[in-house]
Amino acid sequence: MTGPRDYGLPNSEPTSRPIASPLPTITPIDACPLCRCKEVMVITLEVNQPLLKGGKGKGSYFGCPACPWASPMLITATKEEE
Repeated sequence: MTGPRDYGLPNSEPTSRPIASPLPTITPIDACPLCRCKEVMVITLEVNQPLLKGGKGKGSYFGCPACPWASPMLITATKEEE
């Protein structure tokens, strides 16, 4: 498990508001591993991350609204606008 809301990568800087949405019906998580809350959400946001190609990306992670648990963030580099 990770620490509270550390997102898994160093030096990540959120650049947008997080958008929370319900989990899809097919998911490996059925409840929060800490508090067993059934309302785990998928959170998506844009971040600056120097380890990504172009330095920017869109990330998603699972988070619990009832406690500080969050999964590591999966970040995909976004294409630079020309």
